[in-house]
Amino acid sequence: MISPRRVLILDDDEGNRVLLDVAIRTRGFSGDCAGTGKQALALAGQKSYEIALLDVNLPDMSGLEVARKLREQDPNVVIIIATIEDDDTTLKRAQAYDCDIYMVKPFDLDTLLNLLATLDAAEVRRRHEFTVVDNAALRRRR
Repeated sequence: MISPRRVLILDDDEGNRVLLDVAIRTRGFSGDCAGTGKQALALAGQKSYEIALLDVNLPDMSGLEVARKLREQDPNVVIIIATIEDDDTTLKRAQAYDCDIYMVKPFDLDTLLNLLATLDAAEVRRRHEFTVVDNAALRRRR
């Protein structure tokens, strides 16, 4: 039996965490949720994840800092930033921290789930492309 893909969900909003957790599980993924950067890094220190879905605005640190630390721990994890921040500064920081995908909230849940279902993690990391998913289109940068 093939084991489900593991996803780390980091969002300080409990409602968002529950929604994302239920949604990924219904699509056959497994994973864990964290409400703070510290919790997410502790989980990543105990388990490996294929995908990390990270919010930026957290109570204890930036999700981008979490992304940087996750990348140091595991160069193969696909990092998806999911944030309300739709500015060039945050986008460029995510790109500089070697994140893979940037999604602006609110995003269509089906878009995220389809992305996760079709994502080839090895290919994403091999190509080193930075993909921005917005409400209108998917475009590639780098």
